[in-house]
Amino acid sequence: MPLPPSAAPAPADASLLRRLWLGVSIYLLVNALGLGLMSGTADQDQAEQLLRSQHWALGYGAQPPLYTYMVKLIFSVTGPALWPLLLLKAILLSLLVGAVLAIGRELGFRRDQQLLGLCGLALIPQFVWEAQRDLTHSVLATTVAAFTLLQLLRLMRRATAGQFIGLGALVGMGLLSKYSFVVFLASLAISAFTIPALRQVLRRPALALAAAAALLVLAPHLSWMLQHSDQALAGLEKTQSMAGMAWKGLFSALKAAVAFLSPFWLVALALLWPQRRQLRLASPGTAPGQALLQRLPLVLVGVMLVFVLATGATRVKDRWFQSLLFYAPLSVASLAAPLSRRQLRWLVGAGLGAAGTAALLLPGRTALAGLTGKTSRPNYPLPQLVGAIREAGTPPELGQPGGAPALIVASNGLIGGNARLVFPAVPVVTPRARQAGPMPAGPLLVLVDRDDDPAEVAALLQQLGAAGPAPLSLAEISRPQHWSSGQPYLIRYAWLPQPGPSGGSPSLRP
Repeated sequence: MPLPPSAAPAPADASLLRRLWLGVSIYLLVNALGLGLMSGTADQDQAEQLLRSQHWALGYGAQPPLYTYMVKLIFSVTGPALWPLLLLKAILLSLLVGAVLAIGRELGFRRDQQLLGLCGLALIPQFVWEAQRDLTHSVLATTVAAFTLLQLLRLMRRATAGQFIGLGALVGMGLLSKYSFVVFLASLAISAFTIPALRQVLRRPALALAAAAALLVLAPHLSWMLQHSDQALAGLEKTQSMAGMAWKGLFSALKAAVAFLSPFWLVALALLWPQRRQLRLASPGTAPGQALLQRLPLVLVGVMLVFVLATGATRVKDRWFQSLLFYAPLSVASLAAPLSRRQLRWLVGAGLGAAGTAALLLPGRTALAGLTGKTSRPNYPLPQLVGAIREAGTPPELGQPGGAPALIVASNGLIGGNARLVFPAVPVVTPRARQAGPMPAGPLLVLVDRDDDPAEVAALLQQLGAAGPAPLSLAEISRPQHWSSGQPYLIRYAWLPQPGPSGGSPSLRP
């Protein structure tokens, strides 16, 4: 049974929150270390960052540039490698957890409410599994969204000019993290203006400072978007997998939201159902911060309705809700009456069980491929295959025996990103990721993944002036997959002579 109000515990003390944050941070670092030791192969999103971070740009296509900027800055110190990407992910997730705990502290959460908010994250697979496995922009956007919510709550306590500027900077960073951040921002703003205390804060003239700070952060990328709107809006194509009525998009969004919150919503229902008569959803006596958390999910429903109708979206994926519903455990915690010791033990056990299972399976899915027969990208020996080509050296007839290529043309981003791990100083291009600049002088290495059509690479080579229309003559190389007794992984490759700028070759076109 819940404790009576007179016996309700006090807000969680700061030392407990520090211990929780430190414990989760160590957990994330250990998981990152395990992933790195189990396989040196970059997964899909990691390989994408290895490619994009080759150069500075105001925009990189359908995703905003902030994550790539961070990666490029780190690589300027470490060089292109897998471990900095894993470390960056662990740091971002640690900051997310820190923000969630800080939000709970700002709202005066009790110890059981803080544990509910923290364990709730562990019970959402998109955080405990997918975010650690291979996501990039979504993780950054979610972390920035959490700090944006925290900053808004702090404004109620201390609405200084500096706090408003901080809010604006976070808004700008969020929009530079992922374009879907605008959906979270709209939900947050509408929810805030329905609460008198927050509405009073946001009506202050200092809000102009927040708008100016956001615009200052966004201005360079906005100028790029105006000139490349087709690239910036290309991500909307992912939401339109089929022609159909609006109800298909609404059903897809609802299904994705339920999938995102599973199994957390079942745990939340089990905890709140016995307390259902005591719940007062955003009642007049509810503290403004807690009212904000309780209204956010409801307002999000309306914003998503407008988004689906406005864009004609028919497909919404559950991972897109990371930055839109990360606060769901906090919303539930704001409603919960004090939990009994039995309920708290059950909740913590479920959270630890989910986190422990993820810690075992993240590297385990790679290590157990030989038993399960199911391989994933970390099983692919791509760096080792490219490394074997490097060890064999450049063919003598190309004039640089034993040297590195001047340019690598890869058939897809996965093999291209992993090639950068082996040749960190060599530019890599693919049919979908090219960089501007003059063609370098020297031999050219072509890499074609096992299932890719060489025709796309051949067409790119023709555009670059590096090869004629004749079919490519490709050699094959294979190696056993990591931790798997299945079929060896095979790639095809070719060395080509590549004239430099003096030969009149065209530039690599963006």
